[in-house]
Amino acid sequence: MFYLQFDKMIESETDEFSDFCSKLNIPVIYTSNEDFISRYLYDSTNPDSVLSNLLRAYDNAVVLRDEIGTETMAYLQLGLSTMEKTMHQAAPLMELQGVLDMLLAFWACADDYVVESETRNLIKTGRSIERIDLYLRLGIGKRELLSEYQKLSGRIDRSGIDYHRLAFVRFAYLLQCEKEDHPETDEEELRRRMISVLETLVDG
Repeated sequence: MFYLQFDKMIESETDEFSDFCSKLNIPVIYTSNEDFISRYLYDSTNPDSVLSNLLRAYDNAVVLRDEIGTETMAYLQLGLSTMEKTMHQAAPLMELQGVLDMLLAFWACADDYVVESETRNLIKTGRSIERIDLYLRLGIGKRELLSEYQKLSGRIDRSGIDYHRLAFVRFAYLLQCEKEDHPETDEEELRRRMISVLETLVDG
């Protein structure tokens, strides 16, 4: 999704980033498309930047080293190093593919090396919740949304997470309303309600 947004910004003279920020519910602190690309990707002092999120992910991986394995953690470290190497390049899009490759390798390695079932389900449950949130905010299709919900539904009870079951039931109901595509349903309003419910699913 960001790659598509990147292409729009390169070709546009208008502030294309405002709508993107609004969808993700992050502050519009950027002054231009160029400023957005630079700071959203690389500003380590911006808690919403890609780099900041990678740094937090790596810090979490260090804490969970015994659970996820050194080999798995190494892919996050490689992704972070690759990200930092692209920082001063004028057109970093191709190089950023290397970061994406390392993150995909991280998940593949976690699938292989994490043996303890509750830990596996905890990691994958967190990923599913994050994906569903992004799918809702960015208007990703119903098929992808339903597929991720089904994965979450099959894992959340095995993850050991203390979650609000009533919120989960409520989310399932709203998702069913969208799936059935009732003509009287305002899809944007429905997705806003789903995001609101999802935010109450897990405390903290």
